Amino acid sequence: MRSVVYFSAFIIKTARLLCFLGFAVFFSERALAQQEPDGEALLTLSHPGIGQFYVNAAFFGDVAYLPLGEILSLTEIPNESTENKSGYQGFYPEKKDTWKIDPSSGFVIIKGVSETLPADKFYKGELDLFIHPEYFRRIFGLEFTVNSFSLTLSLKSERPLPVEEKKKREALRSRALAKGGPQANLNMLYPRDRKIFGFGVIDYALNHDRTKAGSNTAFQMRGGGEFLGGDVQGAVTGALRDGRMVADFSGLRWRYVLPAGLKPEKNVLLSSITLGQITTTSQTNGVSLTGFSLSNNPIIPRQELDVFVIDGYTEKDSEVELLIGGQLVDFMRADEVGYYRFNAPVTYGTVRLTLRIYTPQGEVIVQDRQLQIPFTFLPKGFVAYNIQGGQLMSAPEFLNSDLAGHADVAVGISNALTVNAGLDYGEVFGEQKQYTSFGLSSRLFQQYLLNIEAQPDRFYRANASVFYANNVNLTGQFTEYVPPKVENTLREQPLKDANVNVFIPFKLFGRFSGIRFGGQNTWFQTGYRGNVQSDFNVQVGRVTTRFNYRAQVAGTRSETNLPPEFASGNLTTSMTYSLPRSPSLPVFVKGMFIRAQAVYNTQSSKINAVNVQVSQTLFKQGRFNFGYNYNVANNSGQMQIGFLYDFQFVRSSSQYSTQQGGNYSLRQSLSGSLALDPASTLLVPSNRDQLGRSGLTVRMFVDQNENGKYDKGEEIVPAKAVRLDKSGNMLLGSDGLLRISQLQSYWTYRLEVDINALPDPTLAPKEKVFGFVAEPNRYKVIEIPLYRTGTMEGTVLIDRGSGVQGVGGLRLMVQREGDPEPLETIRTFSDGSFYAIGLLPGKYKLVIDPKQLEFLKAKANPEVLEFEIKALADGDYLEGLEILLVVDQE
Repeated sequence: MRSVVYFSAFIIKTARLLCFLGFAVFFSERALAQQEPDGEALLTLSHPGIGQFYVNAAFFGDVAYLPLGEILSLTEIPNESTENKSGYQGFYPEKKDTWKIDPSSGFVIIKGVSETLPADKFYKGELDLFIHPEYFRRIFGLEFTVNSFSLTLSLKSERPLPVEEKKKREALRSRALAKGGPQANLNMLYPRDRKIFGFGVIDYALNHDRTKAGSNTAFQMRGGGEFLGGDVQGAVTGALRDGRMVADFSGLRWRYVLPAGLKPEKNVLLSSITLGQITTTSQTNGVSLTGFSLSNNPIIPRQELDVFVIDGYTEKDSEVELLIGGQLVDFMRADEVGYYRFNAPVTYGTVRLTLRIYTPQGEVIVQDRQLQIPFTFLPKGFVAYNIQGGQLMSAPEFLNSDLAGHADVAVGISNALTVNAGLDYGEVFGEQKQYTSFGLSSRLFQQYLLNIEAQPDRFYRANASVFYANNVNLTGQFTEYVPPKVENTLREQPLKDANVNVFIPFKLFGRFSGIRFGGQNTWFQTGYRGNVQSDFNVQVGRVTTRFNYRAQVAGTRSETNLPPEFASGNLTTSMTYSLPRSPSLPVFVKGMFIRAQAVYNTQSSKINAVNVQVSQTLFKQGRFNFGYNYNVANNSGQMQIGFLYDFQFVRSSSQYSTQQGGNYSLRQSLSGSLALDPASTLLVPSNRDQLGRSGLTVRMFVDQNENGKYDKGEEIVPAKAVRLDKSGNMLLGSDGLLRISQLQSYWTYRLEVDINALPDPTLAPKEKVFGFVAEPNRYKVIEIPLYRTGTMEGTVLIDRGSGVQGVGGLRLMVQREGDPEPLETIRTFSDGSFYAIGLLPGKYKLVIDPKQLEFLKAKANPEVLEFEIKALADGDYLEGLEILLVVDQE
């Protein structure tokens, strides 16, 4: 009985102890869970890389605990949620630097070392985990400073933030896509617009020369336009002689470019037809004809030869960039196993391919490759031809016929092998009247080039070259000539010739330099003649020094086999110095260019000539040049003075030179162009030639009646608020119209409206980016209607099972349809309301920050809220948008 009592007492005491321990744990957890901040405040964070954002801070005394998830999101430091979803973990800045903050387990890992996380160093809020600022400094190298009076938050970082590096890369990528990116998906609002008769442009040049013997005045006018859907051009040249004008008309031709000629990526049957004065495309026997030309070569130069596949593996989620010639052309993110693949466009010329890989841990990996593609290559399966024929423009009197023709064809056997053949027919080419030619261009191991050219009745030629990734390059050429059937006694015919060049780059005084060696030799029946030369240049500070040596070599065929004879060689040394545009220098010497040169004869061991040149910019648009050359051997000198000034409508050039003996020459030149602007029927002057080019007149206006077209009386918005993917000269006229000149005819351009450059920030276009085709020899009018920007507002509500209420502090990302990155990030107010202003017309998506949804353990309905801002003159206004959050009750 007593044992039962004792046992019962033991049970009661144990139960009391367990209850006491349970209540102690309960109340301690309650005390920890209920640790509330002294206050909360929205702080304005301003940072050059991040931008300006509101950050919600929890204050404990004077210390501001900051939201970990939001800071990681703003800085884009790589992270992921812990397994229990209550903390964050990741690697930063290197892969070996692991970190983890887990309030549930009560520990933190800093650079791979674990330690206890005190309860007073964190606060678990409703939407985020707030931690003491010392952990931001210790783990991420972020030092925050709070100004409690102005409610601002400043940030200093020990290293560049991932968001800064990303924005730099994105800026480069945006410029790359804007300049040379693919235009296949470009909205072509203004395609080619053919005219029966389109007024065009006139280039003019007027020269007046005066010397001791007399004076002379000459002029040239070249005009062009559009006729019957094709571009036409011609020239008039003349001079004033003995008080009367003499003029001559030349260069008249009409060319019709078919739509296929604007597609260089395709192989077409016919691209252009030309009638009038033309020049044959033969590389060695070109003649001028009055006749016709047919071709399937694209009018827009073919930029790409091949698609070079570049792939590999790296860290998963790495950003991989492809650069061609140092310019970013494509980028992608490696997949979940780290695989990436580019279809790199192999362009003509010397192509340097660079892969730049940014791993999630911040490591940068660079890989280089180099290719060399001459313009003689054609893509695999492409066939290119030219057919020309007509009457000689200036035929010698001894010819029986002044008719001539030419045809050539090239075939791309593969992307590394192109063959070609040509035919010249006519008495002007020689006694046989008919001459053929054959050629082959090959690329071995991507970078070794071999070209063979043969004209069976004239010569056989081969040349080879290689360009290595370290910029070492070698070129060589050999030609074997076919002796003519009838020997020319007036001129010795060559038997063969050869030349070779080698360039070796290196670094000197920390700067890139290089030396080039070259030689050329021609063999004749009686001997040989040639030359050797070398170049070396180096830069020290702002002084660039160049040394050039050139000497001739000759030999005579004889039984004694005499060694080669070297003629006198010349060593030319030049030094160039450019003064900086430093504010401390006087204005009349800022940016001055000074060059001195001396020529030294190695045979006489004397200096033959000395030359000094000085060039300086004057009045911003002008340039003054002075030069003096002294010939030591002849004891004579020559002085030259020139002044070039670019007025807005004309270019003026004045040159004066004088020599000993009283001889002098003076030339005054005026040149420029006039173009008809169809938007204002005015002649637009320019100081540059415009024949063969194109122009653009951009009219931006407020579309009051919302019909998308300019109507008389609607407000014109004057601004340089457009960007093109290729170069052009922009000038804003007094009438508010923006005129862009020096565009390439027939080329497709990408135009983007820069809304930040508009004088009224509430105005925006319906189409921010679109394409147009530049018209030949004339201006094209583009109208851009502007509308007031839109506003949207709504509410985010949460359902926890006990009722629905607004949620404050949520981050909402606004993304425009078609844009890969969010347009802006907005935050909900305490009652759950939100709004965004200044929205361009178009379709949008609104998404809640997934990190916050994960922290809340909630799902959004809808997950993506879609809405549209319409193009209205007074701006569109949307209200009543709503997102409901449902908390997971598990």
